[in-house]
Formats: sequence, C-alpha cells, structure tokens
Amino acid sequence: MLLFLQDLRLAEKNIKEATIEQSPITDEDVSDEGTENISLINTVYEKFVFAIDSQSDENPEKYFSDNALKKLQKDYEFDCDEGSCYAFYALRTEMQDSNPDTDGASKMCDIEIDRDGWYIVSYSDMGWAGKTRIKITDGKIDDYQRVSQ
Repeated sequence: MLLFLQDLRLAEKNIKEATIEQSPITDEDVSDEGTENISLINTVYEKFVFAIDSQSDENPEKYFSDNALKKLQKDYEFDCDEGSCYAFYALRTEMQDSNPDTDGASKMCDIEIDRDGWYIVSYSDMGWAGKTRIKITDGKIDDYQRVSQ
C-alpha cells in the first residue's frame, strides 16, 4: 500500500511539472493573426521580460507601440542614466526572489486569446505563477495589465 501511495504521488508530481513546462505556446485552431500575436508575445518574453539583462540588444520599438513604451517608461522605478529605460518587469509578477519550492526557472505556460485584441499570458516567474493581460494592436504590444492571482 505504501509503495502504491508513493507511485501515485510521483505520478501527480510529474503531471504538475509537465503542465508547467509547456513552451513555446501555439494553438492549431488560432487564426494566422492570432498565431503571429502569440509568436510576438513569446518573443517579447524571451528577449525582454525573462532576459537576464532587461536592456536587450533588440530594439523595443519593433515589438512595442509608442503607447506601450510610454507606459513602460512611466512604470520604470529606478534611476535612468542613459537613453530610455523600460520596466519590462511590469509584464511579470512582483516577486523579487525565486520560489524556494521550485527550480526557480522563468518560462511561459499558456497564452489564451481573450477579446478585442487582448491575450492572457500565464507564466512561471522564477517559480511563482503569474498572469498578465496583453493587448496587441497593429502587430505590436500596445497595453498590458498585471492580473492578480
């Protein structure tokens, strides 16, 4: 009986881990525009949001509208010595340290199409579950809202 319970717990743990480690996110039933927007979100999280250095070599104007860039500048909480500084961390959770009960990895889990150009992005931020709503307009991220968990 004890061996059966251990096997059951291990199976449950493996199911939970497999659910968390989905990446990159795509959906065969999504329109071409939806697929492009999901690809854009995945790219932005890889290059800017989950990047070790939040100042990527990539040009953020390629991925963010003027509206979103202004909002990211406004949300920036630190001193900005040179050029434009953006709060790409505003697209993450507000946690500052890794979750000690996890491997501490940051990764995408799911992207759902909401409505009116909005997407709900679910992710693991250093092991902490997070959700952010992202609006895509004309092929760029135009707005965002952190969703409380």
